Amino acid sequence: MMLALTLLISLLLGLLPCLWFFNGKQPFPGRVLFNLSAPLGVGISSVIFIILNLIGLPVYLIFLLELALIGFAIYRYKIFQNNNLRQLLRPTGILNTNELFKNPLLLLITVVYAYAWLMNAGIFTFDTIKEPHGLWDAWNYWNLKAKLISKAPDIWPTLFHRMGSEEYHVDYPLLQTGFIALCWMNLKSETVLVPIILAFVFTFCTVGLLSSAVSFFTNKTKGLIAGLLLLATPFFMTMGDSQYADNTVGFFFLATTILLTFARSENVQRPQLFIAAGITAGLSAWSKNEGLLFIVCLFLSQVPLIFFKNFRELFHELKYIVYGMLPTLILIFYYKTNIAPPNDIVHAQGSETLVKITDPTRYALINQWFYQTFGTFGKWFINPWWLFIGAALYLGISFKAHKNSLIAGFSLLLLMMCGFYSIYVITPLELTFHLSTSIHRLFFQLFPTFIFIYFLALKPRTSNIKKQ
Repeated sequence: MMLALTLLISLLLGLLPCLWFFNGKQPFPGRVLFNLSAPLGVGISSVIFIILNLIGLPVYLIFLLELALIGFAIYRYKIFQNNNLRQLLRPTGILNTNELFKNPLLLLITVVYAYAWLMNAGIFTFDTIKEPHGLWDAWNYWNLKAKLISKAPDIWPTLFHRMGSEEYHVDYPLLQTGFIALCWMNLKSETVLVPIILAFVFTFCTVGLLSSAVSFFTNKTKGLIAGLLLLATPFFMTMGDSQYADNTVGFFFLATTILLTFARSENVQRPQLFIAAGITAGLSAWSKNEGLLFIVCLFLSQVPLIFFKNFRELFHELKYIVYGMLPTLILIFYYKTNIAPPNDIVHAQGSETLVKITDPTRYALINQWFYQTFGTFGKWFINPWWLFIGAALYLGISFKAHKNSLIAGFSLLLLMMCGFYSIYVITPLELTFHLSTSIHRLFFQLFPTFIFIYFLALKPRTSNIKKQ
């Protein structure tokens, strides 16, 4: 009962801001909002819990304050009188039955999508029964720190500082850790059900968010195919049921890109959508250190837009993004400077860094691993990139629709890949070991975002193009 109530509060903490983000938008993206709400609520709950815990509030007061915050939002913004809420709760279903039977291709893809979803849910269940505590990173990093917070809520910062970074990676951000600890403290039990539910939410909401967003901006057939690409990628479910944070940070990468696309898909500027993108970008940095790189690349990816839109307008957009991410960035800064030990990669930089940068053998090895990973990515039985290339050649690529989002999106992906590459160049870890244990996961963090941008760029078959 207490677990259900904690999860419900978390859901409302995500749902209520989403209703404000999309308030008055027509057509209303109900399925996008549905898949965005639960993960966003988890992130917001984690931020609130860690901030108030550091202030010194006991968990029951944090629980009551969250309830009060939800009540205030419902009263202040008249949520239950909001037309968006009625649209969200309207039982319209995912697809119209008549539409399905009139379109055999859509019917076939829908059946395959449903089958793939059920198969992946079965795989998730089977793997979870086999490894209920997740794999190495889950119980050695994320869940171990959650255990320390839940058992020692008053002194965990001191314990973290003494643990060191290299073995336990205490410098890793606390989105998953904080939420799991919050649930365990409310339940007074360290049940494995909490991290399992968390992994399920982020895994399948990523599929749902990708599919629904592509459907909204293009059509239902492309939306289902986009989701099917994730479901048909074997490594995606491995990342999900392992309880790692890679799907978590990947979700927030995707959500940020989608929210910016929504914000720029209308002629009228909607500040709340840019604030929403800032919130999800900040939560990506609260999920994994790669999120900090994402924020840097996010701002750099906006630079090319100077040539395509008014500078003052772009400045205001970036201002609202900063507003959204600022609270989380302040928390991260405090955590990194006052609690966590220095990051092992950053701390190890010194005179050896220049030697590494000028060593051609490192570049050759990194190039080899990048090339091999592109070929074996996701553990498909065929190289999936041929599918993307084939569809692009058949349908064509167009930047006429969502021009600004596509320019910024492709720039963001390229900058992130360059950032990953640079980290490997300067890493103090043994290079082959570092590459072999991380490169496939880094690629996978960006994969949902790539799929969204790719389908956004495919040339539509109709002339109904939204201007940006």
